[in-house]
Amino acid sequence: MKVVVVIISLFTFIPSFAGNIDKAFTALQNFNYFEAKKLFEKSIKKEYVAANFGLASIYIKNDNPFFNVDSAYSTILRAEKNYGALKDKKKEVLKKYGLDYAAITSIRQNVSSNLYSKATQLNSELAYHDFILKNSWAKELPKAVHLRDSIAFSSAMKLHTSAAFHTFLEKYPQSSLKDDAKNQFNQLQYKENTEVGTIASFLSFEKEFPSNPFVSDAQDQVYRLSTSKNRVQDYATFIKTYPNNKNIENAWRKLYQLYMSEYTVKRLDKFQSEYPNYPFVEELKRDKELGFQQLIPFRKEGKYGWMDLNGSVLIDAQYSSVGFFKEGLAWAEKQGKYGFVNKANEAVIPFIFSNCNDFDKGRAIVEVDEMYGIIDRSGAYIVNPVYKDLGQYADGLVYAQKDSLYGYLDMMGYQRISPQYEDAYSFSNGKAKVSIQELEGFIDTYGTYIVRPMFESVSIFSDSLIAIENDEDYQLAKYDGTKIQTPVFEELGKLSADRAIFVSGEKVGYINGKGKTVINAQYDYFTNVISDGEFFGNFAKVSKGGKFGIIDKNGKVVIPISYAKLSFVSSLIAFEKAGKWGFIDLTNKVVIPATYEYAESFSTGLGIVQDLTLRGAVNSKGQIVIPIQFTSIKPLDDTHFIVTLGALSGIYTYKGELVVPVDYNNIRKVQDDHYLLTKGQELHYFYAAENKLIKPQF
Repeated sequence: MKVVVVIISLFTFIPSFAGNIDKAFTALQNFNYFEAKKLFEKSIKKEYVAANFGLASIYIKNDNPFFNVDSAYSTILRAEKNYGALKDKKKEVLKKYGLDYAAITSIRQNVSSNLYSKATQLNSELAYHDFILKNSWAKELPKAVHLRDSIAFSSAMKLHTSAAFHTFLEKYPQSSLKDDAKNQFNQLQYKENTEVGTIASFLSFEKEFPSNPFVSDAQDQVYRLSTSKNRVQDYATFIKTYPNNKNIENAWRKLYQLYMSEYTVKRLDKFQSEYPNYPFVEELKRDKELGFQQLIPFRKEGKYGWMDLNGSVLIDAQYSSVGFFKEGLAWAEKQGKYGFVNKANEAVIPFIFSNCNDFDKGRAIVEVDEMYGIIDRSGAYIVNPVYKDLGQYADGLVYAQKDSLYGYLDMMGYQRISPQYEDAYSFSNGKAKVSIQELEGFIDTYGTYIVRPMFESVSIFSDSLIAIENDEDYQLAKYDGTKIQTPVFEELGKLSADRAIFVSGEKVGYINGKGKTVINAQYDYFTNVISDGEFFGNFAKVSKGGKFGIIDKNGKVVIPISYAKLSFVSSLIAFEKAGKWGFIDLTNKVVIPATYEYAESFSTGLGIVQDLTLRGAVNSKGQIVIPIQFTSIKPLDDTHFIVTLGALSGIYTYKGELVVPVDYNNIRKVQDDHYLLTKGQELHYFYAAENKLIKPQF
């Protein structure tokens, strides 16, 4: 080992007086280390400080056989310890040999540097710790402390137990890593004591470790588990059973929201009667005062406000844009910022967001500086705006992207599934698609793989099979990736009524949910076959030899494959015969003769028909319900049809009542039973539940 030696200028002048110490320093100056060492050792009793200093000077030099860092350490400390007790006159004499406190500390630091070098070679917690204990003055002390603590922290991380981090904190309470160690300790203590994931385990943790910050999460888990079914009675039981849980306020609000799903004053009175201890009395009074009016947006001179269903303005047009009221609140935009107002036009949540969504189950997604978070009805953050992307809640979870990876948060904002996916999708029926390294798989709501990422493109086919999409075909496999024997699928539809249409060798057949072929590939391919040939209920449209018919789930032909054209499967099916269209039922009985230029199967109680270039609709008796005078007609909802003549549109009921005149440029659904109608710069509404056209009354 090569040791760096600090060369000390011992003296520039040595007085010519007798004595071993004088001769010793002379010998040292002349590099006569043997003589110098012998003379310094003889002078120990009479010149204790000078002799130890001289010996330390020899031991620390690596150009002589006496080089010994440990000996240098002990001798320089003796010199330092006794130097202060010397008389000033004596110190002046010693200074002539280059010996003063600065020279002592210089050698001491040189010794420490050598000892630090030895510690770095050993590079162990014990080596650094020993150095720290013996060299409190060393300039390398901060580095040694950091390295010691880092090694000890790393060792604790490898053990990954709360006991390991508890030991670290006891040994090094002042470490710069103490906060990280405390964090790890708290997390592991929480994990170790709640691994079973039961309410009892979380309650026990809270009682046994009240100072652990994860007690807050333990309370969240008690809340989550107790109310997992999201029922009024679950929240009521939780409030009664756990009155000190921090989620009591949330539980009351959730109970109220669920109970008040109808939002009527009568329902509110009943709520007060059943829950007299509800803590937010003033909010109940306000809800009563507002009376749960239905308010809808209107526009005036480029600004927006709200009106009631009679068109009476209740909140003047003063916002750049607004939404519908959901759960008593509506978002509004003012000066480029978004907030939420109640029906009294009070800013319940201030205008501080870059964007926001409607409230849903007491939660609203908000945007701040291009990052997304989630707030509750009070405006408090459930999830801070630190995510690049947030989905919508489904099955109690929402996907969230932080940095580059996706994970899932629960309704309380807790990280239920850690960020680990390159892409993620919303849950549906307890499953969510995720991707890792460009391979897709499916997880359940606990983050457990139902289908591990094995294929570039995969979808759930049935409760036991997946569909794998390759460049030119489809294959079926079990959830574990084991492929099953099937025909080569050039195209594959979704499972409906336990049947899925497939195309193989340009022929069409059907398989069931187990991947078994139940109807052989014997039918002809036709345009849009995957969607139009799908089973609806127990029936599907098929084609052979350029003709069309209908089969049942077992492949039995229920309508002969003899029609030149057939519309989609319905209660009454449009067919073409000799260039004209009519309607048959599922027994192949002609219900409405073929007299029209074109027809579409019955939907929402009517069949669309066409004479020449205009269209209308008939009922099951063949009576014209919607006049044949429109360029297009299509279902709007279960009881209404939208009609178009040129560039203008209107709305009919399935009974033939014109409820919205054909005066509007555009009609689109915006909220439940509300449809937005645009007419130039005017905004009107159609309220389908009451067949009501709403115009603002300025």
